[in-house]
Amino acid sequence: MKRESYYKLEEFLLYLIGLCLFLDFEYTKILVPIVVIDLIVRKIFFKESLNCGNENIKKFIIWFLIIGVFWNFLGGMSYKPARNFLKISRYISFVFFLYPLFQENKKYLNRFLLCTLGSYLILLIKVIKEYKPWVRVEGFEGISTTGDVASIVSLFSFGLFLKEKKIIKKIIYFIIYISGIFVTIATKGRAPLLSIATGTFILFCLEIYSNFSLKKIASILGLLIIGTFIGINYLPENTTDRFKTTFHTEKTDENSSNGLRIEMWKIGLKRVKENPIFGSGTKYDKDNLFKKFTERLPENSEVEKKYKNYLLNLGFNDAHNMYINAMVDNGIYTLALLIMWFGIPIHLLIKCCKERVLNGYYLGSIGGVISILIIGLFWMFWRTPEQMYFWVLYSIMLASVYRKEEIEE
Repeated sequence: MKRESYYKLEEFLLYLIGLCLFLDFEYTKILVPIVVIDLIVRKIFFKESLNCGNENIKKFIIWFLIIGVFWNFLGGMSYKPARNFLKISRYISFVFFLYPLFQENKKYLNRFLLCTLGSYLILLIKVIKEYKPWVRVEGFEGISTTGDVASIVSLFSFGLFLKEKKIIKKIIYFIIYISGIFVTIATKGRAPLLSIATGTFILFCLEIYSNFSLKKIASILGLLIIGTFIGINYLPENTTDRFKTTFHTEKTDENSSNGLRIEMWKIGLKRVKENPIFGSGTKYDKDNLFKKFTERLPENSEVEKKYKNYLLNLGFNDAHNMYINAMVDNGIYTLALLIMWFGIPIHLLIKCCKERVLNGYYLGSIGGVISILIIGLFWMFWRTPEQMYFWVLYSIMLASVYRKEEIEE
């Protein structure tokens, strides 16, 4: 088979991934081995090595996987955490599949994003049908995932909006941005909404830096101020009440979401101290430390008794913080993840700022990554299939920086 013909098959797989992104994680899990087989076919039949635009980044990702397997084995002294590490890292294959296609032809990226938009619209319709001001919308794969997806889509669209010159497209991107905020509010997701607010501010600052224009600044600020005013004054109170408690830390029944999360953070940090070098291995607690530390929690009040009972009996064994989880699982090897999460994106950002080439796709992908990094402060993002979105954004980000030709919006 000629390479041109094989591109047609890869194009079909590419669009299938896009259509499945926000439908069901079981679909994307099925697609992962197909992507891996595709990478093998590229190597055997077309002599194409793995490529993500930068040889050093490629080597870093590959060595991260190889060393991570051995590190997790040493951490848990079992094959199980090594297997778990590979399992949650399965979506890394998407980078090496997506990047070459985005480089080969700019239409692949545009059509891929159209497919993801179709997937998102299905989710949006589902949320609209389920929406009631007094309940949290389940949406796709549960409340948390739906809110996370909405924040990522919202900030990605805002990045495109900032750079788009055509007025029709600009309006469409802004509508998608607002729809993401609506979905986040419908789920009452505080971390996703916080990530949208923070990410919007950062992207706005980056746009000012790369393309200073008083007219643009005034128009964007005007839209954001109007939107914020409408949200504060016209949303039902039972919709916004939960967001008012975002930073509350007291131990009460009403604040159990925050209170329990703080207790889980404390337990997670104690687990880190038990295995500071290698960690205990990915999603592996052979010494049952979570239960042991939970059993030592005080019971000086009814609330403390309830918190302790929740943690012991409702299946909690997670810090609900991807940074603490990473340290629990990997010890000092968490440094490699920090380089992946922060180091490489910041390096690419500096490169783009120096060259003044902040295009819409790059700004959107960095916005999505910012969303993930903020959500990760309050959620076990990296341990879930949601990690897939990080690698999709990574692929777009790398394709925007290391490109054979300018990728047009």
